[in-house]
Amino acid sequence: MAGRYDPAWFTTAGLPPRRGQDAAVKLFADLLGDVSLHFGVANGRPARIVHCALPDILITTCVDVRAVIQAEQGVAPSDIILVRPVGGRIGLRQAGREIWLEERSAALVALGHPFELDATRAERFDFLRMAAPVTAHAEALHGRIAKPAPASDNRLMLLTHYAGAVLQGMIPLDSERHARLAGNHLRDLAGTLFGLDDPAQGALSPAVRLAAIRYQVDRDYARRDLSVESVARLHGVTGRYVQKLFAQEGTTFSRYLLERRLAAAHALLTSEEGPRARIATVALEAGFGDLSYFVRTFRARYGAPPSHISKRDRPK
Repeated sequence: MAGRYDPAWFTTAGLPPRRGQDAAVKLFADLLGDVSLHFGVANGRPARIVHCALPDILITTCVDVRAVIQAEQGVAPSDIILVRPVGGRIGLRQAGREIWLEERSAALVALGHPFELDATRAERFDFLRMAAPVTAHAEALHGRIAKPAPASDNRLMLLTHYAGAVLQGMIPLDSERHARLAGNHLRDLAGTLFGLDDPAQGALSPAVRLAAIRYQVDRDYARRDLSVESVARLHGVTGRYVQKLFAQEGTTFSRYLLERRLAAAHALLTSEEGPRARIATVALEAGFGDLSYFVRTFRARYGAPPSHISKRDRPK
């Protein structure tokens, strides 16, 4: 039985081309409002759309929807969408600006004003629809329309991974409270990514800030120069604040980083290549600079030194 916040799927597979396009137009009217779709050259593959509606926020992924999406007038005065192409690029025109949004970068579109999205050159595009933060004054919002956020931005990467996890059902949303928390998390990330938060209120809530820092550690754990100070500088906070965030979770930054490195080393040692890997090489690849420290902490964590990982821990 489908849950209230489970993703919904749509495909034009099995439909004649014209009926498939009409069905896609109807779905986009439900998702975005009074917009028109002008389809490009068909590529022979069916269009697929998956969307998940949380309280006050909508997550959508569109695959092979090769169309120009237009709104000749505003469709939702207080709403915005964050749009992101994958496997190509999207043309965006709004507020006197015209850009090509490159793959995996993102930009804002204000649904209260006419706009045009040219998705004919993207294999897939994602969008996140939400109410503009109440702290986003009209002038501030206007200044950020059609201004790309680069694909390399940690906040954008965290946002897209989190939204993807929701769409794939990897985050349980079995109550309105859980769904609202997930939606708030996405809004916080989008707000700070585009500078829509009120500086007086702090750009990120502590939970979102901690999630962003954890994401960086999970990605960069192998870097020998990763430290609480370097992470704090990147996120624009103090090292003391980073330590406070981890303390609220009953741990420390150093302990979290150590656990991540030990888990990576254990995964390397128990992989198919593990038996042939040198312990020193594994230690370096996991981010350890001191071999004796690695062996000591590994033994404390797993009850045996790295060289004694049993065969039963390895894939059969």
